[in-house]
Amino acid sequence: MHDFAASGGFQLSNLRLPHPTLDFLRFKRHEEKAEDANFTAIVSTPVIVDNLVFGEYIAGNSVTDIVEKIRREPDMAEAHEFAVAEYVKGQLYLMQYLEYYMHRPRYFLEQRHLLPLGEKARSDLIERYYAFDEAVMLQYLSRKLNSRTRTYLPEVAAKTGVPIASCKRQFENIKRIAKQSEDEEGVPLVNEIMEKFALSEPLAKKYAHILFLNINRVDTTKRCLSHFKFADFEFCASILILYWTTMSSTMTLDDIDEPLTQHAQQLKSLLVENKANFERLCTAVSSHITTMVPKISAATPVANGGSSSSSSAQALLHVLETRNTRGMTQLRAILRTSFSLVAGIDTSSTLREVLGTIVEKIVDTFASLGLRSEDMELFYDSVAAEGALMLADMLADPGPSIQALNRTLTGTKLLGRRLFRQKPSLFGPLNKIRPT
Repeated sequence: MHDFAASGGFQLSNLRLPHPTLDFLRFKRHEEKAEDANFTAIVSTPVIVDNLVFGEYIAGNSVTDIVEKIRREPDMAEAHEFAVAEYVKGQLYLMQYLEYYMHRPRYFLEQRHLLPLGEKARSDLIERYYAFDEAVMLQYLSRKLNSRTRTYLPEVAAKTGVPIASCKRQFENIKRIAKQSEDEEGVPLVNEIMEKFALSEPLAKKYAHILFLNINRVDTTKRCLSHFKFADFEFCASILILYWTTMSSTMTLDDIDEPLTQHAQQLKSLLVENKANFERLCTAVSSHITTMVPKISAATPVANGGSSSSSSAQALLHVLETRNTRGMTQLRAILRTSFSLVAGIDTSSTLREVLGTIVEKIVDTFASLGLRSEDMELFYDSVAAEGALMLADMLADPGPSIQALNRTLTGTKLLGRRLFRQKPSLFGPLNKIRPT
């Protein structure tokens, strides 16, 4: 039994709740006189929005499917199928009426006359209507939100197993949010979505991350990315926005932090391209990791393997200290790619390929050296710490460069960690799943 979410004369309910107007659903045919003319009348005061039917409606299920699900309820087993179907049809008419207002959620939330529904009930309906299936939304990433994508909906439904009506609702929702958010300037996109669509902050953030990937056409379809889920790409979008963009509304290329890209180019020249500085940095990083090994060993619970993290640090130290040509060349290439990514992130081609580049040129390079995600984190943290000290000695005003260094390496590290997942590759067991 579910509680009512009600205010005024309009309630959210569930068919399993006892209600006087639903008694006719439990009549048995033999109780009716054969010579009588039978009429079905559904009257509810206050008006009832059935939670079960609403959930099935936005899921795209048919009247037949909904009726079958209702009749599986223990107290509805003997209800007439026709009567239940009529009840469901009545509810669906109400849903279609409500859907007009779901497309105008702020108006729906604020008006008090057409639908005397409590504020919490209104908010719940809006939140549920704009919720989405991650498997479906994954299919919309990197696609233009236009009529051509709409023709792709049957294929989306076939791939995901979600009814096409639900796929269409989710497509129209993201398209509607994009259209109403594209012309605003100077307001963070999350705040704008929350204001215009009355969504909760977590859901508004998800939509903002989806729009960032779609507006900038960030490629999520490359073969090296095929095993990742929607949650992985949504997380990556949040990192790109947090570390490499300015606070803006549309999140287009114009919103990429231009000073950051300029500093990243300078950092690449100072710390990577300059051979003497790079060797000095590697020596400092090696010393930094050496001092960290005892702390890492002490912090690693024995029950979880004891020496796993310390042996991982030893593997990275071996690459740094032996100074073999292959290992140092690969680490130098990793840093060059890290700075080049941020330096060129304000160009459409670099931003479009950013996730594939991180997997192919950073994650796979670490894996080819026999290193794991823990090694990658330790390497980036050490480079950030020792690089900041070097910049303080080399520059008259190191503050902006140090800040750019931290934003560049932290963003790359978090993206790499998320994308450092087990997948079919040449490296097999070396490419470990990322830690939870």
